[in-house]
Amino acid sequence: ILMLVYVAGALSNSDKDTNRTPSKVVVDYINNCRKMLIAAREVIRKGHAPFVPALDFLTGLVSGDMEEKDYRLCNLEFLSVCDVMLVLSRSSGVREEIEFAKKKGIPVCYKIEDLPSKAPGKAVGWKWGIR
Repeated sequence: ILMLVYVAGALSNSDKDTNRTPSKVVVDYINNCRKMLIAAREVIRKGHAPFVPALDFLTGLVSGDMEEKDYRLCNLEFLSVCDVMLVLSRSSGVREEIEFAKKKGIPVCYKIEDLPSKAPGKAVGWKWGIR
């Protein structure tokens, strides 16, 4: 069964590091996005469809007028239709998303290995050329 998987994780490490420069925030964001994209690739290999909310900044680049609440509301709409939430790391924002998922009855897992494979040898990732 193909599942829609919401791939969540901390973006800026603000909960862990209070002595952050603007450049450190950017570097943390890029590194954390990379971790989520690597996880998304593994989700695809298991035969499922990932949603990576960290990439929503691309929409903001186009519109130029989005605020943090706009990103959160949009991402929660995506989360509400997902079959499972995969949590890679925690932050205040991720904790809010976990709480939202639990209220909606959406299972939360913390390891990619906990996601079932769609079907042995039938993962959609191979069809898409992702190895």
